[in-house]
Amino acid sequence: MKRIWTVTFAGLLFLTACNGGGEEESTEEETMEESSEEETVEEESAGTTDEESEESSEEGSGNATTVEAEEDSLEESDEAESASSDDRTEDLTEGEMDEVNPDDAYDIDEDKVRMVENATETDNTVDDVLKAPSEITSYIQDTSIIIEVTEGEQIVNQSFQGITAEIDEADGNLEVASDYFDENFQIIQPHGYGNSGTGELFMYTGAGWEDYSAQYEAEELIYGTYSNLHKIIGQMPDSLQVLEEGDYDILYYTGNDDVVHQLYQDNFKVEFTGANMDELEMGLVAFINKESGDLESANLIATAPGLQNPEQTLTIEIILNYQEYGLFDEGTEIKKPNPDDIAAPSTEDEGIEGSVE
Repeated sequence: MKRIWTVTFAGLLFLTACNGGGEEESTEEETMEESSEEETVEEESAGTTDEESEESSEEGSGNATTVEAEEDSLEESDEAESASSDDRTEDLTEGEMDEVNPDDAYDIDEDKVRMVENATETDNTVDDVLKAPSEITSYIQDTSIIIEVTEGEQIVNQSFQGITAEIDEADGNLEVASDYFDENFQIIQPHGYGNSGTGELFMYTGAGWEDYSAQYEAEELIYGTYSNLHKIIGQMPDSLQVLEEGDYDILYYTGNDDVVHQLYQDNFKVEFTGANMDELEMGLVAFINKESGDLESANLIATAPGLQNPEQTLTIEIILNYQEYGLFDEGTEIKKPNPDDIAAPSTEDEGIEGSVE
């Protein structure tokens, strides 16, 4: 299934192996400009109309390690950011994200780390602790994507991208409205709106809202829905453990099973290039509140050493947070673009091109 938003920063992250000191490392971000007459929807990118790529390289070195995310992101123009900041108060709902310190997007949650370290295994099964999708109606879902390259204790490069979404999955239908947010958990611009019941799919581009109902379905807008994560967990190998610590049941997996690698590829469209896949390690940890039975968060991690420079470690972490269950069950509506702001459907089938190379 195609996804309409980038898993992480789009394009390629190039990292040159450190062969000697004194050579400067530069980071360059390239954005494909959007024409007013022609737009391109990139492959497996949730309604995206631009490409972003970051390159970090050292002059004089020919060895490079590449992490490739096979989806492309929406162009974040200055006009879009300005407009979205003006409308911030109107766009946010009761599920507005809490303010946090600027560095929190990259900080490790030490409390959760300690919980996993102290957790004990139980006789419970996944079905015993994790609610079925049929029991879930509406909620707020935040997705944070972090790519990090380290060499020893030094962070060589780091990139972040996030989406927050209002979601209603009641009665087997899906309605979702989403916005991009930055490292400071501040909304930077709208992302999209989809409704499987009406067949509507609108994407926000640098030029405004556009109708993509003929090209995409609501299920393709984001991948962090509760039902999709539940499906992923259900396909995890038997080595997935059900642990407990304090007020939480914890689902925990670490390993390099091919089935997990395939699940990550199929659902998140992320693949390492130029990494030593023989040493790929993957992990999943999910926290379920015992008292409410609500899934609060899930972290999915993949890490591998560089092929040309084994001293470098490449890590992709996908952090899914769930909150405000039942928010849109009574009275509160999921925000929908003003029909007057939506451009007429495109008469051309733009299709979806291949990944950035």
